[in-house]
Amino acid sequence: MKQLCVFAASAIVIVLAAAHVRSAGPTVLVVSLQRIATQSNAGKRAGQQLEALRQEGGRGLQAKQKELDDVVRQLAKDSLPQADRERLAQDESRRRAELQQLTTQVQTEFQTTQNRVNTELRSQLTPILADIAKRAGVDVVMNADTIAWAAPGTDTTSEVIQRLNAAAPQ
Repeated sequence: MKQLCVFAASAIVIVLAAAHVRSAGPTVLVVSLQRIATQSNAGKRAGQQLEALRQEGGRGLQAKQKELDDVVRQLAKDSLPQADRERLAQDESRRRAELQQLTTQVQTEFQTTQNRVNTELRSQLTPILADIAKRAGVDVVMNADTIAWAAPGTDTTSEVIQRLNAAAPQ
């Protein structure tokens, strides 16, 4: 009986010691996904791709808007014959619909591309974050950009950026 009590006490001490060792380090790590997106090579490439798409879409929308504005200016002239006014009014309606359709198309294409590049970046990040978490003995890696406070030493963003840059082609 005495041996059983000693064994049970020893087991409790071992479990408590293991829990204490586990709690000595951070149980949560944080990374700034914003910093990763702006400072890593992969994030910079994704940002450049999205910016190019935004500019291209913007140029198309500006051209359509200019066409619409030209028709509206013509319609504003008082000296137009009624037949021309009706034709221009129909042209204005058509151009407004085209502009709206192009706006929706540009927004959809941008969102689709943004989702795709975010998914690609996340697929590159996941194994790096999993390895760092395993090595640090933590169960959770959180986005530092949405956390009100984290203890110093829990942010591993710099290591993630370094590893991501090393893994991806320039």
